[in-house]
Amino acid sequence: MTAASFNPSIASQASMASAAASALDRVAPRAVAAPVAEVDAAASSYWSISTTMRPGSLSAGSVQEANEIAAAVSDTAALGLEQATDIVARIQQKLVLAKAIGADRNAINADISQMKVDLGAVVEDSTFNGDNWLMVEAGGRPKVASLLASVTTGDDGGLSINMVDFDTAKSTLVSRQEARDGVLTRAYAGTSLGGVPYNYYLMDAQSREPAEAGAREIRLDSGTTSDEIDGMISTLNRVLIDMVSASAEVSKTRSQVTGGGVLLQGLQGMSELGVSRLVDTELNEQRVRLTAEKVQDQLQSSALNMANVSMTSWLKL
Repeated sequence: MTAASFNPSIASQASMASAAASALDRVAPRAVAAPVAEVDAAASSYWSISTTMRPGSLSAGSVQEANEIAAAVSDTAALGLEQATDIVARIQQKLVLAKAIGADRNAINADISQMKVDLGAVVEDSTFNGDNWLMVEAGGRPKVASLLASVTTGDDGGLSINMVDFDTAKSTLVSRQEARDGVLTRAYAGTSLGGVPYNYYLMDAQSREPAEAGAREIRLDSGTTSDEIDGMISTLNRVLIDMVSASAEVSKTRSQVTGGGVLLQGLQGMSELGVSRLVDTELNEQRVRLTAEKVQDQLQSSALNMANVSMTSWLKL
């Protein structure tokens, strides 16, 4: 006769082990397979958000690259204006020295001529990505440059590009087409503080349309009078005022562009961080659950084995 006995402890352990194995089967595919395919229906909105953010982040990255180019163009113009203004100020100082009794005006003129060469080099070198806001080539005219400044995100997730326009007529120093378009090539007519009329321009850029008749280039020789030098100094006062105004316009545009760049970097960084955290959180949750289920399954199996050993010992008795 065979005797059957029921051990509640062993039955409970077997039930728990079965449940742990089932949970392990459910969790393992989610942690191993692609997250999008395995996430349940309740998490569909989560994956929708993350996939929407990724293209937006890539678009912001492209916008940031364009913004950095715009910032570099404005930076180059600002630096060129700064250097050019310094040279013009030193030319004016040379003219003041030329008024001194016994000054060698031919030697001073040689220094001024070299400074003009340096000034022309600064203007020509103020080019970035093919754009030069300080010079107009023959056949051209000052233009309006459109710069990518910033980006905003609408309620629908779309990106809106914000542009800043800059009129290069405000910053042109040298024009090889029309001399009047350039601060350094146009003629300034007026009357000096001493009551002497003047009509001078600083540089001759061989413009197709030169300065008006009667205007003279600023240069010295042994016959240059003190009154003429006064007119040249007054001309450079006006040139420097226009150059400072040009620097202010470029700096304003530069601030608008670079300010947008900082915002773009922040937006892109936040977007990337947000997506990474969403994805990492979901995957980490699945891994933690998988680990927990594995541990629980091992514990239940160990408990069942212990119970079986105990039952075997009882049967032998």
